[in-house]
Amino acid sequence: MFKDWQLAMMEDYGLMDTNTGLINRVARRLAQSPNSTIKTVEFRAACYQSGVDPDSFTQKDLEQLQRKLNELT
Repeated sequence: MFKDWQLAMMEDYGLMDTNTGLINRVARRLAQSPNSTIKTVEFRAACYQSGVDPDSFTQKDLEQLQRKLNELT
């Protein structure tokens, strides 16, 4: 059985298909962008590359994604 800290690490790295894990996966992909402003096309491409449906994002998800990007950059 995994310990709580191990589960948190797996989710942080997107190894679990939880909502937070998926958002973190997209954030890590976007953090590699050389652009300071992410355009819609780049956001959608990062989602597809991460196995996430870009149309499934809610406003709350986008806010969480922005917080994660701020942490990573």
